[in-house]
Amino acid sequence: MLAEKTALLSLILMVFYIYSKKPVFGFLSWITFSLSCLLKVPDFLKTSDYFNTTLFILGSLLFLLISVRILQKNSRIFVDVTAFSALACAVYFPFAFMPELNSILVNRTAELSTILGNYLGFSIQNQGKFVELNGKRVEIILACTAIESISLFAGATLGIRAEGKRKALAFLLSVPVIYVLNLFRNVFVLVSFAYSWFGENSFFIAHHVISKVLSTIALVIIAYIVFKILPELAELIYSLKDEILKGGNFD
Repeated sequence: MLAEKTALLSLILMVFYIYSKKPVFGFLSWITFSLSCLLKVPDFLKTSDYFNTTLFILGSLLFLLISVRILQKNSRIFVDVTAFSALACAVYFPFAFMPELNSILVNRTAELSTILGNYLGFSIQNQGKFVELNGKRVEIILACTAIESISLFAGATLGIRAEGKRKALAFLLSVPVIYVLNLFRNVFVLVSFAYSWFGENSFFIAHHVISKVLSTIALVIIAYIVFKILPELAELIYSLKDEILKGGNFD
C-alpha cells in the first residue's frame, strides 16, 4: 500500500503544479510518482511478473526524466501531460483506497467473468471475489479489473483539450472495450489453470505470458484508434518526447 500512498502524494503535488505552474511542484510530483512505480516492483517480483517489473522500472526512469526536465526548463506541455495524468490517478485512487468501492468493482468483475465463462460453455462458480472451475479456485483482485488501463485511458481521453463529442467517442471505444476484453482475459486464465492447458505451470503461462502479450497488443490497437479520433493526444505525446529530448520554454 506504500506505493499507492506515495502515488496519492504525487497526485496532490500534480494539482499544485497544474494550478500554480511552478516547476518545483512539477518536479516533486513526477519524482514522487517515479518513486511510487519503483515501490511496486518488489510486488511484481514476488509473483514472477517480469513483464510488469520491466514496465514499471522503465516507467519510473521516464517519470524521473520528466521531473528533471521540468526543473531544468518548464513547459506548458508538461502541465498538460500532468493534467491528464492527475485525472487518471483521480479515477484509480477511489478504488484503491476505499474498501467499499474496491469490493464492488472486484466482486462485480468476478461475477461478470463467471457469467461470460458460463455463456462460453464453462461451468464456473462464483462466490464473492472468488471464481472456481473444475475444483480450482482463483481470487479476483483489483489488478484483475483492468482499473489501471481504464484509468489511464479515461484520463487521456477526457483530460485532453479537444471537442467534447470526439472525447466521448474515444472514451467509449477504449474504456468499456478494455473492461470487456479483461473479462475474456479472466476467463481464459481460469480455464487454462482449471484444465491445465499448459501443464503444471498453466496459471503462470496463461496469466504472466500469454495474457500479457495479448493485452499489450490490444492496448496498442486501442491507443491507435484513440489517436486517430484525438490527434491532439498524439500531438501532445510527440510534443512531450520533444520536450524531454530538446527542452522548451514556458509560455
